[in-house]
Amino acid sequence: MPFYLIHCLAHGQSIHYSPGTLYTGLGAYSHQFTQSFSFTANQAALGTISCTSAGLYSEQKYGLKELSMYMGAVAIPVNRGGIGIAMQYAGNSDFNESQVAIAYGKNLGKVNVGVQFNYNMMRVAGYGNDAAIGFEVASQWRISSALITGIHIVNPVGGRFKNQPGEKLAAVYQFGAGYEVSNQLFVSAELTKEENRPVNVQAGLQYMPVPDRLFIRTGVTTANTSPYAGIGWQWKNCRADVNVRYHPQLGLSPGVLLLFFGKQKEEP
Repeated sequence: MPFYLIHCLAHGQSIHYSPGTLYTGLGAYSHQFTQSFSFTANQAALGTISCTSAGLYSEQKYGLKELSMYMGAVAIPVNRGGIGIAMQYAGNSDFNESQVAIAYGKNLGKVNVGVQFNYNMMRVAGYGNDAAIGFEVASQWRISSALITGIHIVNPVGGRFKNQPGEKLAAVYQFGAGYEVSNQLFVSAELTKEENRPVNVQAGLQYMPVPDRLFIRTGVTTANTSPYAGIGWQWKNCRADVNVRYHPQLGLSPGVLLLFFGKQKEEP
């Protein structure tokens, strides 16, 4: 029986954007609910941070050890702004992706701006390593004392891998808003358009039934109708959260968050 081999050229698929997790990024469009990971969702959040903070986060996606993810972040206030450093690793010895990032945010009054540079690495067993450089820009506008809106743009150009130029980092465009209902309740929503994916809406809230002690977070993403929830307790300058995300087909993704806070900077 004869057969034919047809040769064709296909473009590589873009590497999907990895903003960390829904849980850690909640609070980016806020002033009093921000923490060390907030700038990973919008770098302009560094413009108004009030103290040095650091955080560690671990998540086991869908309960599988092979899909574990680990994150670390530090946010440091400087003169009318802040510097952020973040690291992320996901996968196992056969396939993994990692990122090292440095960010800067500046307070310009009613407007904050931010920028971040990323070094993205990918390793596939038997095929070696590859890397790509990406960048992010962001801004925030304080509409009122309670309402903050902003935009976040990731890799609008470039971001191609060195050894496989057909593979690139995905371009992402986001619009977000957050509203501080009170000193204990914050709600936010983000509209996200990632390259080669449909529009996604993320909504969440954080509530403190015991101010500065007990934290409750919950939210949902429309991309796969995946809700999440978590609870945390703060003692002195340390906070610990446990959370879980649910995928209707793939199951639960448990996570643990640790946060550490330094002294509040003095207001000018």
